[in-house]
Amino acid sequence: MRFTLLSLIVCFLSTTAFAQIPKNDEKQFEYYGENSVRRAGSGDLQKRLTKWANTYFDNAKVEVLVDDSTERYVEVNVSQPMVEAYFGVKRKHEDRLLKYHIKFDAERKDYSYKINRFEYQAKEIDHKGEEEQLNGYLSDLKTAARKSLEEEVHNMMMALIESFEEATETELEEE
Repeated sequence: MRFTLLSLIVCFLSTTAFAQIPKNDEKQFEYYGENSVRRAGSGDLQKRLTKWANTYFDNAKVEVLVDDSTERYVEVNVSQPMVEAYFGVKRKHEDRLLKYHIKFDAERKDYSYKINRFEYQAKEIDHKGEEEQLNGYLSDLKTAARKSLEEEVHNMMMALIESFEEATETELEEE
């Protein structure tokens, strides 16, 4: 029993330590998922996701696009500043910005989501004090800090997904 529990803990820790951002067919980073909620009427999920998008992001520039004609689609463009980060003792990233796109397709109690178009901007300073401006799709960046950066973004996205999954289950109060 103890060995089984210990084995499960080791497996869990090893998979979370090396978590990777999933890629689509074009080799670009993309999260995709489908889910259902317990209870929602027509247009309810769209309203819940719109409210979530307008309240979730602190100090980020957010553009929320809602398709009122179908009561299904919500798109969110996010430009999110990130705190200065040290990747080991040899690399520092300043003036960091992560941009990404979220698209929800919600119909009654079912919804799908895609999170993609990850762009990263930062000034990278190496141990010699040399600076390089990083600017481009996260999946295309060539930097020694890439794996750590990808892990940081993956953890951010896991928290984001958990947050909107919770929001989709929360009924809105009538105003």
